[in-house]
Amino acid sequence: MREGSDRLAHVARKALPGGLLVLLLCAVYADPLFARRNFAGRDLLAYNLPMEKAIHDAYACGRLPVWMPEISGGRPLLANPNAGALYPVRLLFSLVSFPLAMRIFPVLHWALAGLGALCLLRCLGSSRAGAWVAAATYAFSGVAVSEVFFPHILPGLALLPWVVWAVARAWARTAHKLLVLSALFGLEMLAGDVFSIAMAIACGSLWILLEMEPGRRVREFALLGGSLLLGALAAAPQIVATALWIPETGRNITGMKLREALQFSLSPFRLLELIVPYPFGSTFAMEVSQVWTRGVFHGKAIGLFSTLYAGGFAVVGALVLRREALRGARFGRVLALAALAASVTPSLIPASWSEKASPLPLRNPEKFAVGLSLALAILAGLAFDRLRRTPVKPRGMLLVALALCLLAASARLWTEPAGRVALRLVGQPSGSERLAGEKLAIGFAEAGLLWMATVIALESLRLPSAGPAVSLVLLTLVPIAANRRIAQAFREEAVFAPTAFARHIERADPHGQYRTMGAAFYRPPSALEEANASNDPAQLEFSRRSWNEYTPALWGRGVVFNMDFDSGDLSRLQSLRALSFVAARYGGASAFFGALALRWSIRFRDQDPLPGYHRVGGDPLMNWDEHERPFPDVRLLAGWREETGPVQALSAVPKLGAGEVVIESGAHGSGTARPGRLRILEKSPGRLRLEADAPDPTWLFVLRGFWNHREVLLDGRSVEDFPAQLAFSAVRIPAGRHAIEWRELVPGGSVSRWGPVLFALICLFILFRKGPPLAAPGRE
Repeated sequence: MREGSDRLAHVARKALPGGLLVLLLCAVYADPLFARRNFAGRDLLAYNLPMEKAIHDAYACGRLPVWMPEISGGRPLLANPNAGALYPVRLLFSLVSFPLAMRIFPVLHWALAGLGALCLLRCLGSSRAGAWVAAATYAFSGVAVSEVFFPHILPGLALLPWVVWAVARAWARTAHKLLVLSALFGLEMLAGDVFSIAMAIACGSLWILLEMEPGRRVREFALLGGSLLLGALAAAPQIVATALWIPETGRNITGMKLREALQFSLSPFRLLELIVPYPFGSTFAMEVSQVWTRGVFHGKAIGLFSTLYAGGFAVVGALVLRREALRGARFGRVLALAALAASVTPSLIPASWSEKASPLPLRNPEKFAVGLSLALAILAGLAFDRLRRTPVKPRGMLLVALALCLLAASARLWTEPAGRVALRLVGQPSGSERLAGEKLAIGFAEAGLLWMATVIALESLRLPSAGPAVSLVLLTLVPIAANRRIAQAFREEAVFAPTAFARHIERADPHGQYRTMGAAFYRPPSALEEANASNDPAQLEFSRRSWNEYTPALWGRGVVFNMDFDSGDLSRLQSLRALSFVAARYGGASAFFGALALRWSIRFRDQDPLPGYHRVGGDPLMNWDEHERPFPDVRLLAGWREETGPVQALSAVPKLGAGEVVIESGAHGSGTARPGRLRILEKSPGRLRLEADAPDPTWLFVLRGFWNHREVLLDGRSVEDFPAQLAFSAVRIPAGRHAIEWRELVPGGSVSRWGPVLFALICLFILFRKGPPLAAPGRE
């Protein structure tokens, strides 16, 4: 009995720091977790939440999230790695309501990130206090908290320290290490972010090169490679689907300019954020007017991450351990430098290169700052133990704090001169001197206070008894105080409730046969929009009202010519979107919009309607328009043209009459048919079941992006679908009554689905096969 109690007490002591970290995260984010408030702002409402809801609803209905019909007239969902549709946590969260899932999702991953850092430092021999400092530094860093706006890359942040832990830990058996690493890499690949996968591989390789004896490196690299191959098997459905999706996307066919690929990279000026959380304005506020320079953010009002700040002690740790030979210190230093090089160097490419083609259709190298945050967290945890053993007087930090206070006072007393100097330093044109001076005064003053708190924390280490506890509390509170405000939460209704316009459409079109045009981008900028922008700093209402983004998908309503946030649209749709901007300038373009089921349009009141639309309602800010002759998204055609290829079809589109569609059948000509009847038996994202009664041979037009990974059955026989209206799909229908079944498929799914099965079988074989030990077990 005594032995069992001792074992239980030992487990409780080991689990205590992790449990406290989870409780702390729940307390810090109690507002969204327990008060029916949801994180929102930036890309969340405009892009990520609609994608997440499509995945959530699919799993909740017991089907795979293969297709998203509401966006771009219908496009692949699972194949797009930015969705991470097969990431297992998303399947798990389908068991709860979508708003609750989106409240828990970021907090869960911050907890996993912190626990990973904690386990990694304990594996390196750090004390529980040092491991806690690393965990708090990483989980509450500006980079980590900013990822609340990007749930598609949050899993990479959470998994990265676990990958390093699995590589660094001393395992009793080779098999255990191989299986854990392969599972982690499999999760990384299922989550889908290429940068996260690259960082995980790079960190594992760096650890082997820097922290292991030369004689072990070959074997360890072999284990790393084997785990990657096994992880790829587990993630085969995602990898194969993405590989088949990429060739048909615009980002592959037309490529990317360096301007687009490198826009979100770190300006060297932003390294000041390691010391001063918000030197360039209130980037946490998501309000353009609160930022005094756009040059630092490459024309944007904010970077991918609101700040790089991870607490002043993170920088202190890097300086304290700059020459130390502690296990993990060298890795931390090299990782920090490598992450800086990968995220900062792209910003230094000459402006004259901006229109050159990017060698890879990838973007946002600022994502590599996650590696910098992990490196700083490791160094902070190791430095805490080092300073606890050998306390030093923090004279240098005190001088930094005093300097920051003096800079704050100077900027407050001489606001415009200080702002003028700052603008010149960053190469920003004059005009915002006062704003720059005011924001610098606030930023330096806040930084000074945070650095003073860090000075007190270091001084506390010199005190007996409760000194280390006081130090831990202060070092934990500093990044929280600086960065908690980044993750803003709003009432659930303000985020998810449909607008009055969405409710109007729902009443008029309960079966979802039509789509909506967001006309604001097709007309000159609205003075009304600009006048009301200050009342909507998080752009919640703009995303909800404009219908140019993905937001309407939250209410099950569709759009066609929306923004392409992730450059994930099929290439054909990109071409049709370009044509839509031309059509919007001509009064005779009514047939173009009506043929694409675009029954409604919404615009600001001071903007002109699109061709073929007339006002049917509105509010003091927006006008609601309806098309004079729209056609449903699924229909039997009464008139059509046939062309031999996409170039000919593109030329024919402007010449079509009302309801006509051009089809790339390989022939050249035109045709008509008497109106038929169509009965829709099932209409879900992944499947259509129809009954058609056609008096004459005709075509079935379906407003779904054309691509090669679907199955269409006509009376039980497989038939071919053809590109229609350049970007969508049509099927030839003979005269008579017919049953039609249309299924969207997982690209390559018939083969790739065996990958996870093979992964499981190999894992079982490895697990139960007796093999030599890898090394003597070490500390976890």
